[in-house]
Amino acid sequence: MARKFYTVLNISGLALAMACAILLYAYISYHLSFDRYHKDGSRTFRLVYELHLDKTEYDKGASLAMLNALKAELPQVEKAAFLISGQSFIVDAGDHKRFREEKTIAFADNKWFSLFNYQWLKGSPVMLQKPNTTVITQAYARKYFGDVNPMGSVLNIKNTPLTVVGVLADRPHNTDLKSEIYVSMETCANLFPDYKDWFTQWGYMSSTYNAFITLHNPNQKASVEAAIAKMIKIHLGNDANKYYTFKLLPLQEIHFDSRYGGPVQKSMLTILAVIGVLIIVIAGINYVNMMVAQQARRSIEIGTRKVLGASTGQLFMQLITESVLTMAFSAAAAIILAAALMPLADSLLFAGQGIAITSYTSVGLFVLATMFFMVAFTGIYPAVFLSRVTVSKALKSKFYGIEAGVGRKVMVVLQNVIAQVLIACTIIIVMQVNFLKNTDKGFDRNMVITVPLGTSTVLQKQQLSQSLSRLNEVKSFSFCHKAPSSDSQRGGTVQFNSRQDWEKWPARFAIGDSAYCRTFGLKVIAGKNITANPITPEFLINEKMVSMLHVKNMQDVIGKPLTAGDTKGVIAGVVKDFNVKSLIEPIEPSILLEVNSLQTNLAIKLSGHHTEETLNELQKVYGTIFSDQVFTYQFVDEEIARLYKSEILQQKLIWGAAMLAIIISSLGLLGLISIITLQRTKEIGIRKVLGASVGQVSMLLSADFLKMVVIAMLIATPISWLIMNKWIQGFAYRIQIHWWVFALAGGAAVIIALLTVSSQAVKAALANPVNSLRSE
Repeated sequence: MARKFYTVLNISGLALAMACAILLYAYISYHLSFDRYHKDGSRTFRLVYELHLDKTEYDKGASLAMLNALKAELPQVEKAAFLISGQSFIVDAGDHKRFREEKTIAFADNKWFSLFNYQWLKGSPVMLQKPNTTVITQAYARKYFGDVNPMGSVLNIKNTPLTVVGVLADRPHNTDLKSEIYVSMETCANLFPDYKDWFTQWGYMSSTYNAFITLHNPNQKASVEAAIAKMIKIHLGNDANKYYTFKLLPLQEIHFDSRYGGPVQKSMLTILAVIGVLIIVIAGINYVNMMVAQQARRSIEIGTRKVLGASTGQLFMQLITESVLTMAFSAAAAIILAAALMPLADSLLFAGQGIAITSYTSVGLFVLATMFFMVAFTGIYPAVFLSRVTVSKALKSKFYGIEAGVGRKVMVVLQNVIAQVLIACTIIIVMQVNFLKNTDKGFDRNMVITVPLGTSTVLQKQQLSQSLSRLNEVKSFSFCHKAPSSDSQRGGTVQFNSRQDWEKWPARFAIGDSAYCRTFGLKVIAGKNITANPITPEFLINEKMVSMLHVKNMQDVIGKPLTAGDTKGVIAGVVKDFNVKSLIEPIEPSILLEVNSLQTNLAIKLSGHHTEETLNELQKVYGTIFSDQVFTYQFVDEEIARLYKSEILQQKLIWGAAMLAIIISSLGLLGLISIITLQRTKEIGIRKVLGASVGQVSMLLSADFLKMVVIAMLIATPISWLIMNKWIQGFAYRIQIHWWVFALAGGAAVIIALLTVSSQAVKAALANPVNSLRSE
């Protein structure tokens, strides 16, 4: 019965560790597979650039004019393709079906589909050369038209009918090219008649512009970059190379380069791989400890087999075979457990887009490799140790490894160090992420929602303003582009007062109106707020910008002329510093200005009372005024939380790893205390007969384990501090790491160990000593 208990403990710990390793392998291999399925992927590059000002800015956009010139003038370029992605529109699909599509629409031509691999279910790329045509994915064909053949059907965008000329198979999950609706590039002239310069001017660059080229030879990358530098001087001026450096970013690196919007860093994948190995090591340590300790109970069996002629090699093979069978059962259980947990892990940890099996063969090979690694790591030492024990020691049950126990203690300390480091890291990451999510620099986002408006007329804005003013629960509202802290990258260089030169640093733009400050709680500390509908455009600048302009007194900037990008106006006032990006980055010089064409959202400050009823009223008002739109809303605090998606993911993963490490360590401690209790049955009985109390016996059995956990805490604390102190330096705004964090992590480990060990220690201490002595 005892051996079954230990076997279950062994398999449980190993299965948990292997299941964790399988999930982490699936996650890592999934992200490493991004956009590697394209036929010419190894020769395909995206045009990106660095803008060298006071600090280097990075952007992934390039102009169509530049791309066309590269294809025409550089023999190294085999193919070139351009895509305007991330577009949002209201789509009418007929039969009163209307959808708000957020960043799922792109403009492309047939060249895009010759450069990248797409599976065409209906139609062909050549059909997309005509204006007012579109290609949609299979999922969107079902969404709009059900089971009806969509070919020849019509979608309407901005009162422009688009004929469906093709259907694509749903895109794979492992791609960053994620559009669902492709509108012909020729349609842009109809949808945007005022933006013809998009296609002819080199300076029209945007992060939504995707310019890709395929080279005849990937080794020509450097020569093409050098050729681009020469072309820049011709088309953007002799000084352009001082500011712009264009580069070719390999297609397979797009997913990992955060400078250009890559969502995952390879360093993160490396950390996860290390965590997976550490979890496996913890489970392996458990197995080795329990094998050596448990096999002491088999001394008579081993001694007898040696007396009957069994060789050391035969005993070694028997013990290795047992290890292989244990690992095989553990691997089978791990596969079942991983398959059962994968949907839950994908939903809770990765927001529905983190894990997808790219190859079941590779997963199977990984499981086999892990299993054999575990056999080598955990099976060889116990098998060699036990098979070489002499007959006399075996028959006398004198297993020197158990008495000395140095190796066992070192391994217990090691696994507790790993667990405590993970606990401490989890606590610090949770504190930092909560600080980022709940701290606002210079504005108030509590109970503020944003409602997309799209393009709205002056009359519609007036009607909406009148209706909102009559709602008691609406405290304030503003027509704007985004909340102060967002993923918007709008900005540019500025020219202040009568200075001849433009500043060498960029300013960030917040687009709003005169109610923006009131809605988001921005504090005007000098001058006045911008005026509604001024004759001359007015700006509010933050304190950081005053400092960057080298003006000592804030009052000295009031009323002074300022050119921000293409807008010329005057500075009306100064606001307290506010952050236009996440708190990962420091506050930058920022400008609040009013640009009617960019006021595509409505920000509404609610009172917080009767919120559901107020939202229903807002929907009615919105539907009456914007009959051609779809009402949706988003709380600003939820939008801001998305800025820290990567940090939140790290928090969840480290937390999960810490919990798993604790569980596996606890299983190991439970097994060890059980074995040691059995080995000391006679000693416990004698001590109780001599008057030892339950507490004294429990402390006798628990003391060694608690000492090892405390030693682990002393080792884990400096390691945790070094790791997290380096990690936290990456944030402009960060928490202070206090000593109590490590005390809490160590204390938690001690309490968990104490609860685990004491359960068996108390049970042994309460046992009848007569039965213990009789059994011996």
